[in-house]
Amino acid sequence: MKTMKRREEMVRAAASIKSARGMTLVEIMIVITIMASIMGVVGVFVFGAIDKANEREATIEIQQLSQLVNTFYLTTSPNRLPNELSELTQGPAPLTKEVKADPWGNDYVYVKSGNRDFEIFSVGPDGSEGTEDDVRAE
Repeated sequence: MKTMKRREEMVRAAASIKSARGMTLVEIMIVITIMASIMGVVGVFVFGAIDKANEREATIEIQQLSQLVNTFYLTTSPNRLPNELSELTQGPAPLTKEVKADPWGNDYVYVKSGNRDFEIFSVGPDGSEGTEDDVRAE
């Protein structure tokens, strides 16, 4: 009877040792690979959303600056467009406190063409004018 109990205890001890074993290197590598794949997919969507948000922010700021330039034109006598965007922050009644940089840290480009025509745009994330990623008002 004692030997049977002892044998039973040994079987239980062996079973508990077997069930308490750690993960193998292959199992750990599989888990890491799955986690990296998920992070890669999520990262693509997150960074894509950030790029679109920056483009949208630049478009809104360009529209606001265009409205300020039109207001400048209407409030000056004789009517004229500013020579540069910094003129919007000057004078006895400035139209804005500051002209912020675009979401990528570059200054907005202001091109005056004629007495009443102008264009404001952002050079985009690459910082080069005339490329595909330039942001213009819609």
